Amino acid sequence: MKKYVIAPILLLLLLTPFSRAQVKSRDHIFGQNLEFSSRILGEAKSIYVALPPDYEKGIGRYPVIYVLDGRSYFEPFAGMVKYLTFYDMIPEMIVVAIESGDRLKEFTDSKANEKTGDWPTSGGATSFRKFLSDELAPYIDSAYRTHPYRILVGHSLAGLFAVETLSRKPGLFQATIALSPSLYWNQFEWLKQAEGFLEGSAALKHFLFIMSESKDDDETAHLKRFNTLASTKAPKGFIHEYRCFPEENHVSVAFPGLYFSLKRLFQGWSFPGEAWSTGPEKVREHFRSLSERFGFPVPITEEFINGHALHGLERHNAPDEAIRLFEFCLSLYPNSAGAYEGLGQAYQKKGDRQKAIEFYRKALAINPKSESAKTKLEELIRNR
Repeated sequence: MKKYVIAPILLLLLLTPFSRAQVKSRDHIFGQNLEFSSRILGEAKSIYVALPPDYEKGIGRYPVIYVLDGRSYFEPFAGMVKYLTFYDMIPEMIVVAIESGDRLKEFTDSKANEKTGDWPTSGGATSFRKFLSDELAPYIDSAYRTHPYRILVGHSLAGLFAVETLSRKPGLFQATIALSPSLYWNQFEWLKQAEGFLEGSAALKHFLFIMSESKDDDETAHLKRFNTLASTKAPKGFIHEYRCFPEENHVSVAFPGLYFSLKRLFQGWSFPGEAWSTGPEKVREHFRSLSERFGFPVPITEEFINGHALHGLERHNAPDEAIRLFEFCLSLYPNSAGAYEGLGQAYQKKGDRQKAIEFYRKALAINPKSESAKTKLEELIRNR
């Protein structure tokens, strides 16, 4: 007969009733759901809104990304935006997703011809576009703190609507992301007319990204022709990119397509290198360049400067470089308790006890609840 030996920890687990486990449950709410009554459409639309994590605590403004087919794409796309912003690959943004109704009606600008198929409700995109421009976008701009920078994202028929919106109302959005757009509509009508649109938009400043899976030869040929047109006839401020994901299908391409497009659109958003070593002037230039490129002010935040200064101080033992950044922070944010505390740490590391005490006291005068500054100050005074 075999004998089995049960390890003590396993025996303890087996004898512990599961009913003793303490589990608490609470609802996890992902954004807001608005019921928007549209006069133009003559119906109510469900609108889903996701705000940046610290939106309620601050006063900053944000670009807005508008997502079509909102019921399907709100949560995954808002989650992707949250992930990319967490790692500072793109700016924090407000996500607005619009639930679709009759997609053929809302997303096509022309009636289906005899070769496309029998789609009697098609061709109603003008009203839906007017709803976006005259009702929804003005409401979002009045209800939330927005920057004048909008991105439109659409997949499949909604992708067709997105590129049609670029050519019919070019100033409504500043960037367009079309994910596997149905450009075959009415025998590639939009692609065939693109030359006139590009030549007639001399002052257009826009980012257009078309992402798709492998297509048939006819569609690929039209896309290549458009690429050539965009390269030779588009205005200087028009940036276009097409990318194919052959390993994906029409449905799955939406996710890598959006991920790539957002990273490409905001390429260079993250500060290149480490600010503690490059210094304040490089920081100023980086944020000035971003503001000029996107057309809205991109502030140098207190958290950015102090975070980079502390990194140089603690990880690279660079107190002089850190001091430059902390002083730069105080030139922008005179009441930054974090910058004063950082100066205290930097001078303490340099062995200048008197200055360290002075700056810790200034930090506590602004933020008396700072336990770290209080502890460091008491330690310095005690060890005099």
